[in-house]
Amino acid sequence: MLEITTLSELTIDGKLSLGPGKSSKDLFDFYGEDLRAWFHGERARHDAIMVGAGTVRNDDPELTVRYAAGPNPLRVVPASRGLLPPDARLLNDGLPTLVAVSNQASDAAVRALAAKPGVEVVRCGQSRVDLSALAELLHARGLRSLMAEGGSRLLHGLFEAGLVGKIVIKHIPVICGAPGAPTFLSSDDGAPLALSRWRLDDWFVKSGVGVSVYRPLTEAAA
Repeated sequence: MLEITTLSELTIDGKLSLGPGKSSKDLFDFYGEDLRAWFHGERARHDAIMVGAGTVRNDDPELTVRYAAGPNPLRVVPASRGLLPPDARLLNDGLPTLVAVSNQASDAAVRALAAKPGVEVVRCGQSRVDLSALAELLHARGLRSLMAEGGSRLLHGLFEAGLVGKIVIKHIPVICGAPGAPTFLSSDDGAPLALSRWRLDDWFVKSGVGVSVYRPLTEAAA
């Protein structure tokens, strides 16, 4: 089974960024070197790293290990229609990247992605990417751990599918104040998630930022 960890930055008022359409990278300004090195060390410990298409469009992330020693994880991007910016950095640096699309993606979109250096495209799902099937595909290829860095719709989908085994939250000590800024979990149709219970597994502070780690609350743990 693929072990999936979500790792997110949240402001005091529970936002993933400082405003609607703003990059989550703005929150990195509140990082210190210790937290940055720890964060990139976490990336290096995982076989794969995942973000959604919205994060690629808004943040143009590299998703590489730069502030710690260790290998770059395989980058995985669910993009149901295959519509990613052609100039996105992770599509053009030649490092291994897997883009998962649904059957809604056009053949032209798939060809454009597959033509990029280091990019592989897989179809996985009908109207949207089937995250459970994608997790099974990655596990069948020998991957054992994946870190999902958001955004809120991708995280909602992972929790909805019951795929998350660990939650890590970096609590950024600022109040965003923007009511339209994305929250930790949201879906396109506003559908709620079923109640799930988690236990605090670890808590520490790096560079003045609190980091909480949660695992599912099982009957044995209760």
